[in-house]
Amino acid sequence: MAYNITSKLGAFSRNQDGAVAMIFALTSVSVVMLVGCAVDYGRAMHANMKMTSAIDSATIAAAKALKDGQLTKGEIQDMARRYFDENMKGSGNYATLTKFDVNIDNAASKVTISSVSDYQTAFTRVAGINSIPLKQTATAVFALRDIEVGLALDVTGSMGDTVKGVRKIDSLKSAVKKFTDLMLPDTPVYGQKVRIGLAPYSSAANLGTYAKLVSNNRSTDGCVTERATAAKYTDASVAAGGYFKVAADNNRDIDPTEGNTGNVAYGCPKAVLMPLTDKKSDLVSSVNSYQQGGWTSGHFGAQWAWNLVSEEWGSVFTGTSKPDAYSKIADKKLIKAVILMTDGVFNTAYNNDDSAKQAIELCKNMKDKGVQVFAIAFDAPAGAKKTLQACATPGSDYYADASDEKDLDEAFAAFAGKINALRLTQ
Repeated sequence: MAYNITSKLGAFSRNQDGAVAMIFALTSVSVVMLVGCAVDYGRAMHANMKMTSAIDSATIAAAKALKDGQLTKGEIQDMARRYFDENMKGSGNYATLTKFDVNIDNAASKVTISSVSDYQTAFTRVAGINSIPLKQTATAVFALRDIEVGLALDVTGSMGDTVKGVRKIDSLKSAVKKFTDLMLPDTPVYGQKVRIGLAPYSSAANLGTYAKLVSNNRSTDGCVTERATAAKYTDASVAAGGYFKVAADNNRDIDPTEGNTGNVAYGCPKAVLMPLTDKKSDLVSSVNSYQQGGWTSGHFGAQWAWNLVSEEWGSVFTGTSKPDAYSKIADKKLIKAVILMTDGVFNTAYNNDDSAKQAIELCKNMKDKGVQVFAIAFDAPAGAKKTLQACATPGSDYYADASDEKDLDEAFAAFAGKINALRLTQ
């Protein structure tokens, strides 16, 4: 009997089945714990992302309401919480909101929202982790800046050519109409001033009733050309002197770009400059009246589109058309922009360097004053594209190469979107 008991004990001591079971049991617990931790972590991250998105939306909405100035501080705070709650619907309720603070800075049009949420764990409790705190903070400045845009629009003879069966001048009219629809919606944004001015050009710039004033009463047809004094390539006011030239001063093209040196190129276009206005119907009506004709003095477009938005010209373009001060750009209260559009090489000048060089110098100087310069080459040759690219503010969002009416529409629409963009700092 003693032998049998000893033999059985020895056999048991050599049997490995129990050890495998114990190892398997211990491993299973570890695997379950890892899976549980992953589930808890995933749910916590899902809750955090959802709450972060909801906080961002609430902050932007609150900042816009602050800028609009229609709600009290308490009403904005209540509105922010409603936006947050609405965006949290259907999120799975993985976390519980324990803190929601809305801080409002009236002077800076800034809203900061901070929140704390508590995710109650399901699996990692066994490890002593009962909850995971989630913290979110977002700051939004609704930069509802006023906007001034000067459009330099080509009305030269080549704009009568057709692209895919549509005259270029008609494509321009359609594109500008859509641009004004985007910039001046039927229901304007409360508290924001948006104005657009028109600077059509060909072999001269027709200033209409402003021509006598800027030419010291020498213009008899309403048109002027470029300055030939120290004030050239600047937005210097009429008071600074250096009055603009007229046909009687010089009507011969001295630009060698396309071999037209010495030709009598001057012609006064019928399309007339329009100072800044928020009257969409007036802008559209003016552009729809444009007729094509004449050579391409592109620097006239750059000069007068700039003058339309320059504070230096407040004594000429007065009343509701008076441009605001440049200082508002630095204060982030204003966007001044110029859009240059052409379908041809800048090839005509009368007093200074060739047209392209003058345009580039004008663009450089207006950019130095904080004016954003956009440019569209419409079915244009390489030389025109080169000039416009040099003029435009650096960045792909500021230059467009349009080959047909659809491209032209999209270019103007993209520029409207860029100008209207909401600035959000976080």
